[in-house]
This record gives sequence, C-alpha cells and structure tokens, in this order.
Amino acid sequence: MTQRLVGAGFALFGIVVVIMAIQLPQPLAATRIAYGPGFFPLLLGIVIAASGTWLALVGAGRAIDEVEGERYSLRAFSKPAVICIAALIYVFFSQQVGFLILAPIILMSLLLLGRVNIGLSLVIALATAIIVYIVFAKILLVPLPLGLLSPWGRYL
Repeated sequence: MTQRLVGAGFALFGIVVVIMAIQLPQPLAATRIAYGPGFFPLLLGIVIAASGTWLALVGAGRAIDEVEGERYSLRAFSKPAVICIAALIYVFFSQQVGFLILAPIILMSLLLLGRVNIGLSLVIALATAIIVYIVFAKILLVPLPLGLLSPWGRYL
C-alpha cells in the first residue's frame, strides 16, 4: 500500500469528520461558552484532512516501510488490533469504571506493548490521565465519566 493511498484515505476520513462536525448544534446563547459540541471534532477533522492531503502529495509513490515477509503476517496486524481493542474497552467500560481509572490502565498497557520501561510507563500513564482530566473536565468543562470514583466526584 503506498503512502498516496493511505494519505487519500485519511484525507477523505478528515473531510467526513468535518462535514459531520458542521452538522452538530451551535452553542446555546444562554451559555458563556463560545464553542459548541462540534468545535473539537471540526479541528480534528481539519488536521486529519490536511495531514492526509500532505501525505498523499509528498509521499506519493513511496511504499510504507515493511519488513520483508511480514507484510501479511499476524504480527504485522497485532499492534493495530490491540489499539482497536483498547479503544473498544474504553468505549464499553468507561461509564462503569471511570476515566481516571481506565485511561491509565489502557495507556500503560499500550506503552508496555511498545516496550517502554514499566516505571516510565506508569509515570506517563498517570500524568497523562491527570493532565487530560484537568484540561477537559475542569478547564473545558467536558464531562468525563467518573465511574467507580462517583462517590468522591465532588472532590475531583
């Protein structure tokens, strides 16, 4: 698969995200928030479309690096499959378990899969989850699921 094809796929996906984000409702006039629910998906779609376009134009004709013999092996698909499974685990269990518990577990698992030191993985996973929680839940007021930590929600 060439970079041109991968880039075109990402550009098309980004355009679809932008179109869907534009269709989301605008912010209510009664709120003081200047952006609506489509703001971040719109930004993400623009970045994905621009990156895909750049990859399709600049990387035209060059093949993605592949180790000979591993093109269609199970090993070549195992890491992307684990990432998809991790995303599905978050989608299905985040309401019950909570962001602050589940996100570090998933992130640490993925870092360990990438052969990062266990101590460094733990520090990165905890710090990232806490920073993301502060930025999204406290600053941007995006409700993240508390799950098992609901009894202590007023302190978080």
